[in-house]
Order: sequence, then structure tokens, then C-alpha cells
Amino acid sequence: MAGVEKIKEKILLDAEEKVREINDNASNQALKIINDAKELALYKSKTISEKASYDASDKKRIVNSMVELEMRKNILAAKQEVIEKVFQVAIERLNNMEASKYESIMTELILQTVKSGDEHIIMSKASIEKLSSSFAERINEVLIKKGCKGNLKLSEEEGSTYGGFIIRSSGIEINNSFESILRMNRDDLEPKIAELLF
Repeated sequence: MAGVEKIKEKILLDAEEKVREINDNASNQALKIINDAKELALYKSKTISEKASYDASDKKRIVNSMVELEMRKNILAAKQEVIEKVFQVAIERLNNMEASKYESIMTELILQTVKSGDEHIIMSKASIEKLSSSFAERINEVLIKKGCKGNLKLSEEEGSTYGGFIIRSSGIEINNSFESILRMNRDDLEPKIAELLF
């Protein structure tokens, strides 16, 4: 599935470009969380010492453990937020790529998804506007060469997907929107993005 691989490659390239910017933001957020957690730990530690000196060490250990756990949760949440931003930026960049690249990726994805050559392609108006007027005709020519029917049609129904497309055939729809493709590949992409960022 070369089209999906190209999208994965594009996402990873975009992630690398955004690493410095996002990493700085994530580092600042993490540093703030750590400093806030330290201040909270010191405050709670002092309060516990004043209230009960005989068991202050046990309580301090418990509070410090709780603060450390809270700090780790906050850092993890900040990292997840940064990773989510990377995926949002990737979708925006895919949708904003120049028309020839966009058409090339759409062509590959459609050819990978089409089974009979009789399907209907549903796209958003913005996606269709990026395609050449001969887009469907050229795909049908390729399908005929592959031994399929060459009756693929761009549906007049306007899709609600933000980039990508939906293929409809015999009442069955296959969602190949960028959001759907990323969601299906998120488990593979997320660790690679996290490695680049953190």
C-alpha cells in the first residue's frame, strides 16, 4: 500500500520538522509541571511537619510519592497533548499540500482501495477542487489496464471528510479520510513520533 506508506512517510517528515518547535513547548510545559510539583511537595511537607512531628517522615514519604505520581501523570498528559498536536498538524499539511502531490496521493490510495472499478468516490468540495478535470478518467484508464471495470465515478454527493475520500460500492462504504487512515495507523506512528519529540 504505497499511498498509505507515503502518508506515513509524510507524517514522519512533518513530525521531524515540527520537533524543535513542539519539543521546546513540551520541555517548557514539563519544566513548569516539575517546578509546580516541587513547590507543592515542599508546601505539603512543611504542613505535615508542623501538624505532627512524630510521624512526619512517613507522611512526607507518602505525600512525596503522591506528588511524584501526580507529576508523572501531568507530564504524560502534556506529552499526549503534544503528540495530538503533531497529528493535527500532519492532517493540515496533508490537506494543504500542493495540488499535484495531493492528486498523486489520492490516485494511489484510490487504486489501492478500488475492487471492481464500479465504485463511487465521495470527496469534500475542497478535495475535488485540488484535482484535475481528467482525474477520474485517468484512474479509469489505469483500472482498465489492470483488468477492472473503468466505471469509477466521482460522486456528486459532497463528502464531509477533511481530506481523503470515501469509496461507496453496493451499499458498502470504505472510509479513506486522512483522519481515518491516521487513526488506523496511530499505534504504529505514535511511538515513532514520541521518540522524535522526547
